[in-house]
Amino acid sequence: MSNSNKISVRKIKILSNQQGQRLDNYLRKLLTGVPNSLIYKIIRDGQVRVNSSRVKPLYRLQQNDLLRIPPVSVDLKQKSVSRFLVKDLKKFILVENDDFIIINKPPGISVHSGTNIKNDIISTLKTLEEYKSVTLVHRLDKNTSGCLILAKHYQAASDLGKIFQSGNVEKNYLSLLSGELSGDKIAVDHSLIRNKLNNAPSVSVSSSGKHALSYITLIKQFKQCCLVDIKIETGRMHQIRVHALSISQPVCGDTKYGNIEINEEMRKKGLKRIFLHAKKLSFFYKKQYIVESPTPEDLSLVIDNLKNEI
Repeated sequence: MSNSNKISVRKIKILSNQQGQRLDNYLRKLLTGVPNSLIYKIIRDGQVRVNSSRVKPLYRLQQNDLLRIPPVSVDLKQKSVSRFLVKDLKKFILVENDDFIIINKPPGISVHSGTNIKNDIISTLKTLEEYKSVTLVHRLDKNTSGCLILAKHYQAASDLGKIFQSGNVEKNYLSLLSGELSGDKIAVDHSLIRNKLNNAPSVSVSSSGKHALSYITLIKQFKQCCLVDIKIETGRMHQIRVHALSISQPVCGDTKYGNIEINEEMRKKGLKRIFLHAKKLSFFYKKQYIVESPTPEDLSLVIDNLKNEI
């Protein structure tokens, strides 16, 4: 028996709160689990039509556009969603209104689908009727926990995206860095650039990169590491991890940029993943929001074990 799920031809009328989206982005959100390559192929081949006409991927959808979507085969393994995960995600919601939800993202779960990813935040929420239109406003790495915002409709996604892009969001992370911080509060102002030569995405400090600024405030100094609050003024890929590395104090548990010896020592203290938790978000969207997520039990255990050493 085939492991694919045939979806019949669909015709969708674009609503007012959906207009303005690029066609390719709209289809990515609608066809959860379908590879980008297939999405672009069905657009390029004319299988996707808007008002019975061929369009390009960058076409901006307009209100009352009639969108034709052909049958698409989706690998069920890519759409596999755990009922257990759905149940837990409902418990992790910190804030919810008509426009967005903020969840306390658990570690070890990707925020969106990809190769070999069976369960992710977006696909899981989309299995629930009330969240079928959710989209990401920002991202957290798979093993990072904490506050994650998801918009419930396109207009909210657009408005919140502008707030994030303008830098009008205060983002604080709880982290454990190797070594001793040079002061109670330091600023790390190093531009970052993505390395395109590697198969696995990575980032490094470069004067030709994009501006990135982080403020690191000491919470508690331990023998081999320090517990810190990190406020990021920009939201570059792997910003905290690379900024920590740039001051020779990589994040404990970071297997990409971290220190092997320190990571091994921290594993003895119970650290089984990167010590990075999106602790707080503060922003204005119709009103002021200050949202905090509790420190996860796995990270609290590590902190307790380090305190017992003193």
